[in-house]
Amino acid sequence: MGIYIIRGVFIILSTLTGFYCVPSAKLIGALVGFVGSLLIVGVEILLEKVPLKKLLLAISGLLVGLITAILLAGFFLLIPVDDPRTVVYIRFALYFAFTYLGIMIGLKGVEELGFIFPFLRSVKEQERLLVVDTSVLIDGRIYELAKGGFLDYIIIIPKFVIQELQGLADSSGDMKRQRGRRGLEVLQKLRKDDTLDVKIYDADYPEIEEVDAKLVKLAADIGANILTNDSNLAKVAEVQNIKVLNLNILATLMRPKLMSGEEIPLKIIKEGKEAGQGIGYLEDGTMVIVEDGAKYQGRVIDIIIDSAIQTSTGRIIFAKLR
Repeated sequence: MGIYIIRGVFIILSTLTGFYCVPSAKLIGALVGFVGSLLIVGVEILLEKVPLKKLLLAISGLLVGLITAILLAGFFLLIPVDDPRTVVYIRFALYFAFTYLGIMIGLKGVEELGFIFPFLRSVKEQERLLVVDTSVLIDGRIYELAKGGFLDYIIIIPKFVIQELQGLADSSGDMKRQRGRRGLEVLQKLRKDDTLDVKIYDADYPEIEEVDAKLVKLAADIGANILTNDSNLAKVAEVQNIKVLNLNILATLMRPKLMSGEEIPLKIIKEGKEAGQGIGYLEDGTMVIVEDGAKYQGRVIDIIIDSAIQTSTGRIIFAKLR
């Protein structure tokens, strides 16, 4: 409430100042004071939405731009001209251009500066950077995980990942096109959700062709972790001491553990490699090998869990008939 009172008093004082400062045209002076105070209050309200770090860097950019313009203007003063007004025009153009450039570079480059110079970020921020792989966006589970609070990170999506998704979405193959469009839809959901901290990182490594190699390079440069579904990318990143979060491993860990001796119903889909074996699948895709289950192919039967093993491709459960 106090803020609104201060704003109201400021507008009234500005209007009165304009009214008394222009005796010959008091109404015009009051109107100018009123409109000018509204513009100032509007700018102040807009600045409330700008993070303090961005505001400070914008002011720094403004100062750097002004200093640059002054130095260049001093240089142009050494050049003889016929019309003195030319120097005034040049100086005004320099001030205007470099002031604008300084502010915009400060506003747009705050994340870039934070990535390039880690000391601009706190240690906590450095640990919370998470670079997202293309496969994760196509997978789609990242949105639910982030929305549920299970990914307490600043999600970094590089431009070259977006370009790869766009390339897939424009491809001639129906499957690739669907995957690319799904990834772009998930990306749009992430960006539109104000509760998530999602940053688009505008950087590329022209000397590197593969997207996976670019991801590893980017993560190493900015001190971030990598979120992926690609086991090969995970291995390459781990060799370079980059922490990797693999959604497939997370999904495997979250599967309910079936205990030995537990009874469950299962549909036998096909025959196994060994004689008499039948194969079925749990809802999460886990393969179940049932001893003497081949003759029940196409039927749902009750089985008893015997044992389970973990392989590089996933978990396999062995069972027998009830």
